[in-house]
Amino acid sequence: MMKKKYLGIINREVVTAAPDTTAVDIANLMVENDIGVIVVMDKGVVKGIISERDITRRIVAKNVDPKNTLASDFMTKEVLSVEISDGLNVIYKTLCEMRFRHLLIMDKGKLIGITSRRDLLDGISAFQGGGTL
Repeated sequence: MMKKKYLGIINREVVTAAPDTTAVDIANLMVENDIGVIVVMDKGVVKGIISERDITRRIVAKNVDPKNTLASDFMTKEVLSVEISDGLNVIYKTLCEMRFRHLLIMDKGKLIGITSRRDLLDGISAFQGGGTL
């Protein structure tokens, strides 16, 4: 899947799942889309985020049954986001200072994209190599 990027670092195509999606289905979505994070949404509202790390630590390491565990049971509920109007400097600063690896990008409270530390590094590398952000 080709990911559309905005400003060189923001993926516009965000894969989402409902809170009642099982951990197995979340993992399969990650594999199918070659991604490491799923945003959990309910009626257009962000409710949480699930990373590969969450599955490893909260499901596999604790020997929890992934077929009977819902996204709402193990998702990270404190989701970090910034408004697109905050600009690239705030996005960069937030990514550099946070403990999380992914950052949701909102426009007036609506999810419009996602970025990560890796996207940030790729964007900087492209810029330094003569590309543009």
